[in-house]
Amino acid sequence: MIRDRFVQTRSAVIELAQVQALIDSDGDDWRPAGVHAPGTSDPTAARAIRNVDVWGEQLELLRKREDELLDYIGMTLMIIEAVRDCFGSEYADILDARYIDCKRWDEIEIDGKPVSRTTGNMKINVVCDWIDSVGLTAILDGDCDKMHNI
Repeated sequence: MIRDRFVQTRSAVIELAQVQALIDSDGDDWRPAGVHAPGTSDPTAARAIRNVDVWGEQLELLRKREDELLDYIGMTLMIIEAVRDCFGSEYADILDARYIDCKRWDEIEIDGKPVSRTTGNMKINVVCDWIDSVGLTAILDGDCDKMHNI
């Protein structure tokens, strides 16, 4: 079901922000558990060892995960744009605000007016039912006239 994809996209957006923060900070918030060296502490040497032994491998994994998340989110954005083309901006804007921007219901506005949780959920349900009935392939192919006749 398409609703699951939107919910998973919201989680992917949050995870992407965390992954990118780690990449941008060179993993400074990340530390391997239980690693202690006996003797005098040398922060420069410890940092160099971490960079060679641990961070390079961790960075590679983070970059791979970043690419996976960007691909997943990008596909969802394509779906939202197809909704915009075939169903209208208001529906697409609600999907975008809720699942890409990760906004709470009390933060979502359309044309400067708040969207109630009830209205927002109703519009999302309509779009999700429509996508599920038409099929994701048809949505991404973008033949709106054909889809409205189904």
